[in-house]
Amino acid sequence: MKRLVLKLACAVPVMVMLSCPLVAQIKDITALKARIPALRDSTERAALYARLGMLYSNRSLDSCYYFGARALDLAKRINDKEGEAEALNVLAFYYLEKANPYLAYKYINESLTLFERLKNKPKICEVTMNIGVLLSFEGKLDQSFAQYRKAYELSEHLVQDSIRPLVLLNFAMAQSFMSQQANITPLIDEAERLAEEQGNQRFLVIARLTRNATRFRRGVSPDEVIPAQRSIIDETKKAGYEYFTALAYMELANMFLPVAVDSAVWYFDQAIELAERTGYEGLHFQTMSQAYRALAEMQPLPPQANAYSRKLLEISREKEIESQKTGMDFLQLALKEQQVAADQARLQSRRMLAVSLGITCLLAIGFSLLIFRLYRNKRRLASRQKEINVRLEEQYKQLEDNNAFHQKLISIISHDLRQPLSSMLMLGEGGIVERMSDSQRQYVFDQVSQNARTSLQAMDGLVHWMKLNTVGLAYKPSRVNLKEVMLAALAYNQVVADQKGIVVMDFIPGAVDALAQSEMLLFVNRNILSNALRHTPNGGRIVVSVVEDEEGNDAIVRVADSGSGIPANLLPHLFDKERSDRASGGSGLALIICHEMIEKMNGRIWANNNPDGGASFCYSLPLAARMSSDMPHIHPSLAESYGCTTDFRQAAFLAYSTILYHLLLL
Repeated sequence: MKRLVLKLACAVPVMVMLSCPLVAQIKDITALKARIPALRDSTERAALYARLGMLYSNRSLDSCYYFGARALDLAKRINDKEGEAEALNVLAFYYLEKANPYLAYKYINESLTLFERLKNKPKICEVTMNIGVLLSFEGKLDQSFAQYRKAYELSEHLVQDSIRPLVLLNFAMAQSFMSQQANITPLIDEAERLAEEQGNQRFLVIARLTRNATRFRRGVSPDEVIPAQRSIIDETKKAGYEYFTALAYMELANMFLPVAVDSAVWYFDQAIELAERTGYEGLHFQTMSQAYRALAEMQPLPPQANAYSRKLLEISREKEIESQKTGMDFLQLALKEQQVAADQARLQSRRMLAVSLGITCLLAIGFSLLIFRLYRNKRRLASRQKEINVRLEEQYKQLEDNNAFHQKLISIISHDLRQPLSSMLMLGEGGIVERMSDSQRQYVFDQVSQNARTSLQAMDGLVHWMKLNTVGLAYKPSRVNLKEVMLAALAYNQVVADQKGIVVMDFIPGAVDALAQSEMLLFVNRNILSNALRHTPNGGRIVVSVVEDEEGNDAIVRVADSGSGIPANLLPHLFDKERSDRASGGSGLALIICHEMIEKMNGRIWANNNPDGGASFCYSLPLAARMSSDMPHIHPSLAESYGCTTDFRQAAFLAYSTILYHLLLL
């Protein structure tokens, strides 16, 4: 049980916004608020607003946003770049805890840019560390560690080291979760010493919290760390540090897991309730996820695990809807920025042309003896004008391409996503539902639920597709376990399989990793399985399998069904963007998006009919590492067979032979 707890305990980095050493206590906030009416200097007022936002960052997120937004508005109005950078730093923390990484990254990068222009080295160090915090909340631990190391190196050269204690603590916390753990005690000791010299109570609390959590992860008995953790909680409560109190509760719950599960659940609930009440959405979701993962590993399963599971599912759905809305908002923002850039380019070209013509006229009138020089200037201006025109033409073409893309997008939405909603509205007309029996209503409900699920799935892919085509979303591959992603897709479509009595046979080994992007691959698997289930008759079967290609560089995943197959006139155009007029039952939006996503992940996708009935969809992706040497590989003579040109039974035989081979090895 103790090993389980150590694996589940996670580092919670601390983001800070400091302009000077602070003691974040309620009396300090009250004193600062009392100074506001007497201030007449706008620069001082903006700095005071930003400082209040900093103090509230560990107590109330709503107040943090209120003062951060006021500081940003005032700093922009008076053109105070340093005050603007401070306010952006405050708002970055707010949007991080509100689970909005888009705005968090936007504001933190703008803050860093302004401080670099001002050559404010302490602030550059601080914001660099905060970028590491953002990356750690996104789960990008290697990039986060690199930012912490950079901030640590910058802090060594600062004359004023007020920020260095927190840099040391975040760097130590990051190192404690690396695969090769280093001795981080000297870092914590130095941070605590500096905090005591500065009289910074908040940093001292963070240092003690970090030290106690690190001792527990290094194997110290819960009986030794639990009393110290309770003392830390008393201190955070007294100082009014709501954020750190929630963190301390979460760590205390981890410490109780090996000795008293009921106490651990109680402290998890305390941390979750406090994070939710104070508006720290990121911490709330992270604490609940950690609590659920810890309890889910226990036998028998504690009742609270089911409650956490339901709440996490609800929050995940809300995050998914908010993510889709945010994606649309950022698409509109990107389009507006493109339009502004084009207008600025046209204005700049007109100004340059007007200036050049004026200079030309003055030279022609006043310096007739310099005709040759004037001629050279004209040629140079003509060349410059040609370059400007070329750039304008390129920008105009880009706008035309975007307009064509939007028209296609509107057409797809009106055809594929509007129809399910229209069907749902028809049920409420004419008293149709009232005349149905219970079984009929249940059947209609199941169909409506499936249509809604399919439409939501299409919308997920649509938003991601829009980002790929319009906003220029960067593709960053990572190791993705093919079996885990396929099982997630199977779970998503399990209701349909159960309703139709379809057996789905999964023959993907658990140790096969590919270089891909998990969200895109999950979307592809969902749609391929959804198509297979839709076209497989009741009582049919679907086989999912994977093999290496002949060179051993790619994994080939195959989903074969026992349905009626793909019409011959439609098969060559399955993944064609312009096939809407030939498709029967929709524009084929999902397959088009799947094709683009697989190509984005450096793979390919294809389909074919099986000779004995049914269809097969296959895709290939680069392997993260070669498959195990003791695992059967596809023979060159069977490579074409696995490429979706053989029958259903041969693929099933190949998958069954893999299992039999492993049984013989045992």
